[in-house]
Amino acid sequence: MLRNSRFWTRLVCSRPNAGHRVNHHLRKTRAIFLAPMSKGLTFLKLCTAAAFAILAWIASGISLLDDDWGHLKLASKGFASALTTGWEGLIGQGGYYRPVVVSSFYLDYLIGGYAPAIYHIHNILIHTGCAYLVFLFARCLSTDRAVAWGAALLFFLLPIHTDSIFWIVGRTDLLCTLFYLSALILFFKYMQRDSTSALLGLAVCSALAFLSKEMAVSLPIALAALVAYRKAWNTAPARCGLAVVCIVLLAYFGVRWLVLGSVLGGTPRVSIIDWARDSVKAVAKFGMSDIWWLGIALVIGSAGIFIYQHGRNILNKNAGFCRPFALLLIFLLGASLAPALGHLHNWYLYLPSAFFCLGISMIWLNKKQPILCSLFAVLILYYGVVIGREGFLWREASQMSENAIANLIPHARATTGTLFVCNVPSAWTPSGAFSGKPLFAYALKNALAMRSSQPLQAKIAMVNHVWLTDDFAYRIHRTNTGFDLAIAKGGFFSFHSKGQGQTPPFEIVQMWGRVAVHATDSLSIALNMQPEDRVVIYNKGEFEKLWP
Repeated sequence: MLRNSRFWTRLVCSRPNAGHRVNHHLRKTRAIFLAPMSKGLTFLKLCTAAAFAILAWIASGISLLDDDWGHLKLASKGFASALTTGWEGLIGQGGYYRPVVVSSFYLDYLIGGYAPAIYHIHNILIHTGCAYLVFLFARCLSTDRAVAWGAALLFFLLPIHTDSIFWIVGRTDLLCTLFYLSALILFFKYMQRDSTSALLGLAVCSALAFLSKEMAVSLPIALAALVAYRKAWNTAPARCGLAVVCIVLLAYFGVRWLVLGSVLGGTPRVSIIDWARDSVKAVAKFGMSDIWWLGIALVIGSAGIFIYQHGRNILNKNAGFCRPFALLLIFLLGASLAPALGHLHNWYLYLPSAFFCLGISMIWLNKKQPILCSLFAVLILYYGVVIGREGFLWREASQMSENAIANLIPHARATTGTLFVCNVPSAWTPSGAFSGKPLFAYALKNALAMRSSQPLQAKIAMVNHVWLTDDFAYRIHRTNTGFDLAIAKGGFFSFHSKGQGQTPPFEIVQMWGRVAVHATDSLSIALNMQPEDRVVIYNKGEFEKLWP
């Protein structure tokens, strides 16, 4: 071997410009093999830009829905109100304190009033920023650029995010994730460079994350996981950064106590069984779409691919990159999900899904196997179609909402007493939809007040709610004191406030009367009606007068 190597060395060195020709061929060969990768990255970037343009256009046509009405009305009071009241506009009570989100709503209000397009486009911009931070965080973990871009694009198009990006109040999760990921990235930079500006940015982003949503309280645990991953416990920057974030967290708890009167209000109930069930549901829901089992199949398939790729090294402590990286992502996902356990909703999965997407992208794209890369591209395209279709369904729901308000306002103007509204549509789940679209579970009064061109004298009483599915139809029977209602098809009765979480049969007693719930499709209403009152009921997109 030594003799052969010397022969080739003398041969190359004895020929003029031979070394240059060899280097030229090596560069050419390298370019040939890297060209598809470069084209793939360009394709991912173009897909991201196109997806942003399409989602922004779809979202700009969505109106205010349900909670949007009340929270935007509260936000219009200004920065002082945002800082001194809770998420529900209360002082000294409530469980949520989110002044950063309310302040962002107020800035939008200063730009365009209650025009929904401003709020929705800003939501899409923030969502795009979060996707880019997923890319930057992946690069901080020394992942390949293709893996990082794949994770960002998957995060951008994940269908589970529809509630967060198409619902204006979903900005709580968007801003929390934006500052949470920014804090993780700045913590990395601070451990590398020991920069004062990075430490200051870490403190600011941590505070903004805490003040955006309670999900961010897991940030110190996530930072500790990064320190363990980098094996930097003995370094001064790691200890200093963790100390600063913990101090900011304590200050946040102090502010919550001053404004809300409690430190931990609004946290989920403690139940190991509920937490375990929600953990399993969350893992299954991350990748799901209108095909309910797709999320489970994606997790199981990805786990199988990972075991096939790294099976021999999984139990090996010296496994190199794969084992510590996988453990880090699992820990970050669990830590960021923990505050939501006990009352899991789709929007609570927005922040943890960043680490889920990074793990899926690493498994499918890291080895650059053509089959896996092609399947990943198909998955991305499919998710893009699903989220686009869901956006159009949100548009349709907003049209239903606006039509219902326009139809109800004349009844409210003609009533000088109490306007009893039966069958208030709380949400709508069309056939084949990924999730329900909110309508008026709580916000009917605010919607009427904000859309009416003149003050309304009528007192609004929401008697009962219905969750609409397909062609809705009901049956009604008049009684001496009210009405018996039954749903024939296309929905079921839903219960909020006093009736929330109860199982029929039960009874709801209000100042204006009583609702006896027999089943999810049957109830009886007894009203304390006066001559100046009016009763209307929702049916097939409009409100019909029942009395007088």
